[in-house]
Amino acid sequence: MSTDNKSTSPTPSDDFSQWLEVAGLTDYITQYGSGSSVSDIKLTDLYRYLQNPYTNIKEIQKSSKYLTNKNGLIKELLRTFKSLPTLDYVLSWSEVDDEKKLKKYERKVHDFLREIELKNFLRDAYYEIGEMGTIVTCLRNKKYVQFLDLDDLRINKQRNGRWVVEYDLKSIESYKTVNDKLSIIESLPDEVTVAAYNLYKNKGEDHRYVELKNCDVIAADSHRNFPYGLPISIGAWGSILQKEMINRVERSVADRIIKQVIILYASTLDPEGTKPVPKEVITAYFNEVSKLMQKKDGINQRGNDTSGTGTIALPHFFKLETLKVDTEMFKQELYEKIDNDIFMNLGVSPALIYGGGTSGNFSSATLNSQKFFRYVFTLLEKFEVLINRYIKQILPNSVSCELVFSKTTMLDRDKHIDQLKELYMQTGASKFWLEAVTGLPYENVISQVEYERKILKTESILYPAANAFTQSGNDDKGTGRPGVDNPENPNTLKSKNSGGNNNPKPSNA
Repeated sequence: MSTDNKSTSPTPSDDFSQWLEVAGLTDYITQYGSGSSVSDIKLTDLYRYLQNPYTNIKEIQKSSKYLTNKNGLIKELLRTFKSLPTLDYVLSWSEVDDEKKLKKYERKVHDFLREIELKNFLRDAYYEIGEMGTIVTCLRNKKYVQFLDLDDLRINKQRNGRWVVEYDLKSIESYKTVNDKLSIIESLPDEVTVAAYNLYKNKGEDHRYVELKNCDVIAADSHRNFPYGLPISIGAWGSILQKEMINRVERSVADRIIKQVIILYASTLDPEGTKPVPKEVITAYFNEVSKLMQKKDGINQRGNDTSGTGTIALPHFFKLETLKVDTEMFKQELYEKIDNDIFMNLGVSPALIYGGGTSGNFSSATLNSQKFFRYVFTLLEKFEVLINRYIKQILPNSVSCELVFSKTTMLDRDKHIDQLKELYMQTGASKFWLEAVTGLPYENVISQVEYERKILKTESILYPAANAFTQSGNDDKGTGRPGVDNPENPNTLKSKNSGGNNNPKPSNA
């Protein structure tokens, strides 16, 4: 009896071996589409960059380009960054005895600023310096400003307080055909020539670098003795990468919901639980279930249909179930915290990027915007130095002209215009007000007014309605200015017209 029992019951080792074989019957559904196994920029890489950012500046610049193109928030930050300053400006001149010469010089400067497309140039510069931390500009033929690729340059020394920019001729070797090499040489500053490239190819490393003239290095938040700055978004990279990891997990969970894992449970052949299901039976049913799933997927893919039902008959000792997936791994509070960390580390408020906001955070958003504006204006002062250096090249040494940008943004422009209007009403200084209102140089506004009056003669056809600003006590034509050409100011004129002076004084009432 005991012998029979021993012969019919599997030994512990046999049972363990059998279930190991059963466990080997598995299948795998790829998660290629979710990106859950892709790690583009690791947090460990970021920490290594931050330990010594200037040693890893090339990697930081490449990472910034990648994250800018991948992350919509960084791109929106850069768009806001470049569009904030109004870029209105005024020109201050040294004393010039000859009025005709002064007008000639002024016209020359304005023509030059239009030629280089000043505002477009500066907005592009703001975007690139925000993304890369550094730009290298080159004034070409006094007609346009070129941005040079940082990867093609060597900047490692200063002369008279300015960084010396050298072009690396080896970078031309990346272009395969002769025509491509000639085209790239043609597009580069004048110092980069075919002769210089051939000299490098024939003579070697001693002729690899060519010094470029008329180049300037502008960096954001850089050390004084280091040419490169850091991207404005680098402080938020850690939080952004953390959010990306959570997004990858979410996509992986979504994939697991769509591509379900089916579990085939096998019990025993007898109710007493003494006869395990043979491996051959399990294998046969496992293969049938796999074929059914593959057939169903194949039909859906060919028919571009997401519906369909597969059926299979199982004996009592088999059971099919889907693997349970936890869809609530991350709470809403976690997402809010990460978003707040991103904006805090970017140094901006959500209201500045996306607009709106609640009354509770209005004060903090306003304070945050003012801090960001100061950062924008600090960079604008660097561009003032650059533009004035350009202007100096097109004027005689005896004439001095300084361009100064208005420290205003698109968000406080209306307030700035009101202040200049008040200045005009009190002093008659119209230049700043007109430039702020129109966004055009003063000479363009004056030229347009003269053209309308003298050529088009619109003054006799189109004229403003009578009001305190167009009426004058000097004559009936309304050519004077209240408070300037006549002793009546606007308030007095309004008071007289309404009969306000006929009212008794408080002392006589």
